[in-house]
Amino acid sequence: MGNAWNMTLAIREGRSTDMDAIAAMAEGRRLRYEAYEPLFWKKAAASDQMGRAFLSHLLNQADTLCLVAELDGQAAGFLFATPARVPPVFEPGRTAMIDDFCVARPELWSSLGPALLDSARARLRADGYAQIVVVCGFKDVEKTTFLETQDLSLTSTWWSARA
Repeated sequence: MGNAWNMTLAIREGRSTDMDAIAAMAEGRRLRYEAYEPLFWKKAAASDQMGRAFLSHLLNQADTLCLVAELDGQAAGFLFATPARVPPVFEPGRTAMIDDFCVARPELWSSLGPALLDSARARLRADGYAQIVVVCGFKDVEKTTFLETQDLSLTSTWWSARA
């Protein structure tokens, strides 16, 4: 990749040919998250193969949005948005869950993060979604810092421990 001043950024829909890059980024995130919280985020032995199969499945679902950020023609970030079931006691409108949302290197959140999220929001809004919910690990400082700048509200936290 070139230097930061002459890189070409493109956001496009994900394709099956992106799965190697997507799976590698997702596995890298799993490794980082396991270091953050080794019980809750404990990786399965075959997490790379299972993750690839799951994300490939999502990619082929008609109601899933998959976007890829390319830097100089190379996949360097991705986002999956899927319809979320909302408990019947709440009525926020049609909701999309953005759970799988990664960049290749933490320093890319400031450039690729907004491009991916803005594109996803525009597409989801055009498809009738009223709300997005973005998932982020508690100790993922770079992603959290990025999300804090995106006109989102912190709405929930999860706590875990050994039973």
